[in-house]
Amino acid sequence: MRKLWLALSHEYVKTVRQRTYLLALFSLPLFIALFAIIGIIMDSQQSNSSPVGFIDNSGMLENPIAVERYSGDTPVEIIPYSTASEAQEAIESGDIQAFFVLPNGYPENKNIDLVFYEEPGENAVRDIYDYLQFNLLETYNNEIRIRAAVGHDVTIRTADGTREFPESGPTLSMFLPLLISFSFIMLLMIGSGYLMGGFLEEKSNRTIELMVTSLSPAQLVASKLLNMLALGFTMLVTWIIVGVIAYLIGSNLLNLGWIQIQGLNWRDILVVISLAIPSYVIAAALMFSFGLILGEHQEGESIGPIFFLIAFIPLWFAAPIASDLNGFLAVILSILPITSLMTVGFRTMFMQIPLWQVFAGLVFQIFCVIGAIWLAVRTFQIGMLRYGKRIRLNELFYRKKATLGEEL
Repeated sequence: MRKLWLALSHEYVKTVRQRTYLLALFSLPLFIALFAIIGIIMDSQQSNSSPVGFIDNSGMLENPIAVERYSGDTPVEIIPYSTASEAQEAIESGDIQAFFVLPNGYPENKNIDLVFYEEPGENAVRDIYDYLQFNLLETYNNEIRIRAAVGHDVTIRTADGTREFPESGPTLSMFLPLLISFSFIMLLMIGSGYLMGGFLEEKSNRTIELMVTSLSPAQLVASKLLNMLALGFTMLVTWIIVGVIAYLIGSNLLNLGWIQIQGLNWRDILVVISLAIPSYVIAAALMFSFGLILGEHQEGESIGPIFFLIAFIPLWFAAPIASDLNGFLAVILSILPITSLMTVGFRTMFMQIPLWQVFAGLVFQIFCVIGAIWLAVRTFQIGMLRYGKRIRLNELFYRKKATLGEEL
């Protein structure tokens, strides 16, 4: 056991010091941060806090009332002007971003003119219409005026009542299980390169021959798989820390509504993680085995993308899965290893996965983990000293006595 941990710690430290690993470690957070920054910039360009003006030709706003704010947004100052030339000068001097002209006969005549050089922010247009609504309802109390300004708010709920979809748009909590599934797929893609690249390099420079003098085949395979798990866990923890920091900045400092986490369902998160971990181990063991069977360095490194495509099979069947979330296809893809990563994450957005399906998936994948590890050890026992000769599939399932010369 001590030798196993020495081999594992040595390989782990060697890998995390590589520049390629550090680049992969921070690539996904930086990629997401880039898109978030672009989204924030685009959102800021749609808002403008400069004042707006209006000209009242209808006489309705002779004694206007102030708007009772119903949100935390900073209100846009609304300035009345008596003539168009006066408002035009204000635009040219930069005092206001635009001005509205209410026609005679307003509100029966709703042809309001908007004058600007650069299109005003969406918040300015929203605030001026709230201002008009409040004054049109001046005979009513504040509660009714606020209700009219807020408008309708439709919430869609699933039949079992476990999922809600607000009209204001999705929140991060709705997509979190799917995001966790996608993170495990990315870990699988990144980790496969280090697993196959490191082992095939050790085999090509014959370092593996020295290692088998101190470690049994089972211990050596275990060190490779545990190293991939440790590298993946390091990445996952780093991504979680970066995600928490991004959440605190987005929800508290930038007040981004879509990043708010409300009604977080820990059951869904635990279900996704419980099925993702054995799928990750199965994929790692199978990639190790197939890499040994293929033998060549270039062919071995091509195994990772194949498993990446397998993990995304549920996206090809997204429409039938969404139309029948408890159908045969959805259940089978949730139980099978690797495909369960994306399927379960997708289904949890719309329903609560039944416990019997979670239990069935766990039991089946545990048996698959045992089989995949056995296959990896068996493949290594047969092919650890072979160079330039591929392993035949029939060799994996029966033992054949071979001389040292045949193996070499």
